[in-house]
Amino acid sequence: MRLAPRLAAVLGPLLLQPVPVHASDCPEGRARPLPVKAPIEHRFGHRLHPVIGMAVFQPNMVFRTLSGQAVVTVRGGRVEPVEAARIGRFVRIRQRDGSELRYGPLSQLRVRAGRCVAAGARLGWTTSSPFTLALRRNGEWIDPAPLLGGVR
Repeated sequence: MRLAPRLAAVLGPLLLQPVPVHASDCPEGRARPLPVKAPIEHRFGHRLHPVIGMAVFQPNMVFRTLSGQAVVTVRGGRVEPVEAARIGRFVRIRQRDGSELRYGPLSQLRVRAGRCVAAGARLGWTTSSPFTLALRRNGEWIDPAPLLGGVR
């Protein structure tokens, strides 16, 4: 009886390791129009900071969401390790072309690092903080609107 808990403690982390795949092995599928059913509050680029009163660069789109709204992938790809922050968790999906979509903050997740996800797959649910979507390609933040069918 004592052997089973010890084996579970030793083998458990090994059994839960992500399946090693490359983003190029993952299907992308057709792009989805929006990651959440919510209006866009702020677009990518410079916006007026409410506290300092100056224009600051924001490398993401902000959606006006409620807590607990479902979040789906815009494009398929490989799930990168999750970033934990005080306001929630951020999920990054690496695309075949090497770009990376960053979704968050999320309160609960339905994906694991290292796994492939298809376009439209549920990632998790929003927190009470505004939901953001960011796109990074070759180390630079770029506007994700073209992926969303040019939503403006």
